[in-house]
Amino acid sequence: MANSKDKTEAKKTDLVKGTDTPAPRAIHLALDVAERGQATAVAVLQDARIELRTAVDGTIDLAEKLAAGTVRFARKLVQKLDETASDALAGSERALHDTIESARETARAGRVLAEKTLDRVTGASAA
Repeated sequence: MANSKDKTEAKKTDLVKGTDTPAPRAIHLALDVAERGQATAVAVLQDARIELRTAVDGTIDLAEKLAAGTVRFARKLVQKLDETASDALAGSERALHDTIESARETARAGRVLAEKTLDRVTGASAA
């Protein structure tokens, strides 16, 4: 019995000293696996962070391009509306001018007609 007690004490002493018994190898293996798992997890999280950052940057770039495109479209729209309004005003001005000129011509023709009529009426009564 003393022999088995000595063996148990020897195993405990070996574990404490760190000798190459099966238990310390398993512990070192478990620690290596844990360390490798931690490094892998951190690397995966870094990759995820990089991909997320790239996606967010892409979204911001897209929003910037859409905003710039909207501003360009608004400027072109305002320019086209201004050109249309300018053309409409110029057309209205020409039409109003032509109407006034026609009214003047009609008034002149009416005056000439009235003068001729007056001359004929007064000339006929004088004769």
